[in-house]
Amino acid sequence: MFVGLAGRLRVPPADGLAEQVRTASCDHGIKRWRLYLTEEQIASVAYGFWLHRMTGSAAEANRFAREYGIAHTPGRENALGSSPDLPRPM
Repeated sequence: MFVGLAGRLRVPPADGLAEQVRTASCDHGIKRWRLYLTEEQIASVAYGFWLHRMTGSAAEANRFAREYGIAHTPGRENALGSSPDLPRPM
């Protein structure tokens, strides 16, 4: 939904994120979608989950932060925090 609202958002999704979402593949073995994102795109995803949290549903944002250690914090330049070594899909 975040990518679909790009034209209506004050802060649009990172460049290339929409294409990555469209070309994501599902790994049925682990029941997850695989996306290969840049650090900027990852920060943008965290921002999208933060926006979703503001509508009343924090589950997705909490899970993303818990599993990947990345969360959007308003007022910070990016969502990557102090951990530049982001988890990569295997």
